[in-house]
Amino acid sequence: MHRIIVTIFALLFLCEMTANARAQERLNLRGDVNVNAGSSSVFWVAKDMGFFKKHGLDVNVIYIEGTPKALMALFAGELQVVAGTGPAVASARVRGADATMIMGLEVSLPYYLIATSSIKSVEELRGKVGANHSAATSADFAMRLGLRNIGLEPERDVNLRVVGATTLRMLAMQQGQAQFTVITTTELEQADKMGFKVLVDLASKRIPYPHSGVITSQKILHERHDAILRFGRATVEAIHFFKSQKAPTIGILKKYAKTDLSTLDSAYTYLRGALPDLPYPTLEGMKTILVEMSRTRPELLKTDVTTMVDTSIVKTIDDEGFLKRISKP
Repeated sequence: MHRIIVTIFALLFLCEMTANARAQERLNLRGDVNVNAGSSSVFWVAKDMGFFKKHGLDVNVIYIEGTPKALMALFAGELQVVAGTGPAVASARVRGADATMIMGLEVSLPYYLIATSSIKSVEELRGKVGANHSAATSADFAMRLGLRNIGLEPERDVNLRVVGATTLRMLAMQQGQAQFTVITTTELEQADKMGFKVLVDLASKRIPYPHSGVITSQKILHERHDAILRFGRATVEAIHFFKSQKAPTIGILKKYAKTDLSTLDSAYTYLRGALPDLPYPTLEGMKTILVEMSRTRPELLKTDVTTMVDTSIVKTIDDEGFLKRISKP
């Protein structure tokens, strides 16, 4: 029996195969209203359409805010697979921890720096409060990169306060507790409805970046390789369904997304274009992270970035022609 947990930022699944049947336990999506229709919705599709069951997996989906927290559970042996972001993997690896991204769902930076209507220019951000996420998250990385992109130093020119996930950050802006933050493409329509405006469009720059993907350890990849490979096949099949079956996919998003349902169509359109058919993790994206981290720790440029990604699962799926088989009418 295999037990694998994967999160949104964490998915938990129990694998069991018998000669004639495969057991399945109920999938629990545990979390708060911050869960939205991002790339992890691929796992909702995999669950609801029976792709995990088809590949001999019983899946429990739970919510843990922030990849760093999920990786702590991975290192403690409580999780075996984490759906999360690249900065947390890079931060873990430079500390000597065993974390590797094995699949890439969004492989460029999909962020926008937004501000309240009271901010008329970039220069007016000086001295203002930015609603931020915790360290080693994609939002924190995008915040700092976005500020530097407009000539502001995050530690000197603005006041960044850790607030949490996107919904909480935009709420802080709405309540006057912060004047700016960063959001992803899937949240852009909601931000516009709340009266916020885009100051910096990082998404259009197509910066290589591991915004979301599947993470595990080399130890687990070795010990539970077959289960991880089947998880990979189920994910590829879910991506294919997501991109080719709009109506039922939107129906699944409506079931799980804790966000303004009127924005789901634009979120779907973005994700359909962003999700790769074969989700190879991005080596170039990890290099982007290391360059940013080296601003304060130059020695990190010597880090072997190839230890942060492992393409073997996706390559096996690619080489065996799995996508071609499921794509046939």
